[in-house]
Amino acid sequence: DGSEEMLNSSELKIGDIVLVKAGELIPNDGEIIEGTASVDESAITGESAPVMREAGGDFSSVTGGTTVLTDFLKIKILVGAGESFLDKMINIVEGAARQKTP
Repeated sequence: DGSEEMLNSSELKIGDIVLVKAGELIPNDGEIIEGTASVDESAITGESAPVMREAGGDFSSVTGGTTVLTDFLKIKILVGAGESFLDKMINIVEGAARQKTP
Protein backbone atom coordinates (compact mmCIF):
# COMPACT_ATOMS: atom_id res chain seq x y z
CA ASP A 1 0.00 0.00 0.00
CA GLY A 2 3.07 2.27 -0.13
CA SER A 3 3.23 2.98 3.59
CA GLU A 4 6.54 2.94 5.47
CA GLU A 5 7.22 1.21 8.78
CA MET A 6 10.24 0.16 10.83
CA LEU A 7 10.83 -3.62 10.94
CA ASN A 8 13.46 -5.94 12.34
CA SER A 9 15.40 -7.65 9.55
CA SER A 10 14.03 -11.00 10.80
CA GLU A 11 10.52 -9.79 9.87
CA LEU A 12 11.36 -9.08 6.22
CA LYS A 13 9.76 -11.22 3.53
CA ILE A 14 10.67 -11.84 -0.10
CA GLY A 15 9.37 -8.93 -2.17
CA ASP A 16 9.45 -6.35 0.65
CA ILE A 17 10.92 -2.97 -0.31
CA VAL A 18 13.39 -1.42 2.14
CA LEU A 19 14.96 2.04 2.25
CA VAL A 20 18.59 1.95 3.41
CA LYS A 21 20.30 5.27 4.11
CA ALA A 22 23.98 6.21 4.47
CA GLY A 23 25.49 4.56 7.54
CA GLU A 24 22.92 1.76 7.69
CA LEU A 25 23.38 -1.98 7.11
CA ILE A 26 21.64 -3.62 4.19
CA PRO A 27 19.35 -6.09 6.00
CA ASN A 28 19.24 -8.91 3.44
CA ASP A 29 20.21 -9.83 -0.11
CA GLY A 30 18.29 -7.87 -2.71
CA GLU A 31 18.01 -5.93 -5.93
CA ILE A 32 18.27 -2.14 -6.03
CA ILE A 33 15.14 -0.60 -7.52
CA GLU A 34 16.03 3.04 -6.86
CA GLY A 35 19.12 5.04 -5.98
CA THR A 36 22.88 5.02 -6.39
CA ALA A 37 25.25 4.68 -3.46
CA SER A 38 28.73 3.71 -2.38
CA VAL A 39 28.62 0.41 -0.46
CA ASP A 40 31.20 -1.10 1.89
CA GLU A 41 31.34 -4.82 1.03
CA SER A 42 34.51 -5.54 3.03
CA ALA A 43 32.62 -7.83 5.44
CA ILE A 44 31.89 -10.13 2.48
CA THR A 45 34.75 -9.62 0.02
CA GLY A 46 37.62 -8.43 2.21
CA GLU A 47 38.14 -5.59 -0.27
CA SER A 48 38.59 -2.31 1.60
CA ALA A 49 37.60 -0.03 -1.30
CA PRO A 50 33.86 0.72 -1.45
CA VAL A 51 31.91 -0.12 -4.62
CA MET A 52 29.18 1.82 -6.41
CA ARG A 53 25.80 0.11 -6.59
CA GLU A 54 22.86 1.41 -8.61
CA ALA A 55 19.47 0.42 -9.94
CA GLY A 56 19.50 -1.44 -13.25
CA GLY A 57 22.45 -3.04 -14.98
CA ASP A 58 25.23 -5.21 -13.63
CA PHE A 59 25.68 -3.45 -10.29
CA SER A 60 22.16 -3.65 -8.88
CA SER A 61 22.56 -6.66 -6.58
CA VAL A 62 23.40 -6.10 -2.92
CA THR A 63 24.33 -8.48 -0.13
CA GLY A 64 22.86 -8.39 3.35
CA GLY A 65 25.38 -7.34 6.00
CA THR A 66 27.08 -4.74 3.82
CA THR A 67 26.88 -1.01 4.63
CA VAL A 68 25.58 1.91 2.56
CA LEU A 69 28.19 4.67 2.86
CA THR A 70 26.61 7.48 0.82
CA ASP A 71 23.14 8.52 -0.30
CA PHE A 72 20.39 5.86 -0.13
CA LEU A 73 19.18 2.70 -1.83
CA LYS A 74 15.66 1.36 -2.20
CA ILE A 75 16.02 -2.43 -2.27
CA LYS A 76 13.62 -5.27 -3.11
CA ILE A 77 14.34 -8.21 -0.78
CA LEU A 78 15.07 -11.43 -2.72
CA VAL A 79 15.56 -14.03 0.05
CA GLY A 80 13.87 -14.84 3.34
CA ALA A 81 15.30 -14.21 6.80
CA GLY A 82 18.23 -16.53 7.55
CA GLU A 83 18.77 -17.35 3.85
CA SER A 84 21.19 -14.58 2.83
CA PHE A 85 24.64 -15.17 1.39
CA LEU A 86 26.17 -14.15 4.73
CA ASP A 87 23.88 -16.54 6.67
CA LYS A 88 24.93 -19.41 4.38
CA MET A 89 28.63 -18.61 4.83
CA ILE A 90 28.24 -18.51 8.62
CA ASN A 91 26.51 -21.92 8.55
CA ILE A 92 29.33 -23.40 6.45
CA VAL A 93 32.00 -22.07 8.82
CA GLU A 94 30.10 -23.25 11.91
CA GLY A 95 29.61 -26.68 10.33
CA ALA A 96 33.31 -26.96 9.54
CA ALA A 97 34.23 -25.93 13.09
CA ARG A 98 32.09 -28.77 14.51
CA GLN A 99 33.79 -31.45 12.42
CA LYS A 100 36.75 -33.22 13.98
CA THR A 101 39.99 -33.34 12.08
CA PRO A 102 41.01 -36.96 11.36
